[in-house]
Amino acid sequence: DTKTFSAVINAYAKSSDKGSASKAEQLLAEMEKRSMKEIHLKPNTVTYNTVINALAKSNEFDGPGRTEAILRNMMERYRSGEGDVKPNTISF
Repeated sequence: DTKTFSAVINAYAKSSDKGSASKAEQLLAEMEKRSMKEIHLKPNTVTYNTVINALAKSNEFDGPGRTEAILRNMMERYRSGEGDVKPNTISF
């Protein structure tokens, strides 16, 4: 469910292992894909913010661009009616 995926994403976000931010991002993408059929896997604001934070701290070359893409995706989902992904001050 969302809490389980978010807990794993949070673990990756806190990890200093190389590539852990990318793994968090991949799990978010998996949640987005699967949530179309499995509503209990729908990512929420905390999930998105955790991945944004992981990428921001990752020092990966393309991290800033990927972070911006996730934020834009989050804002678009919210505008289209997904109230569980409302960006907040942590998102920015």
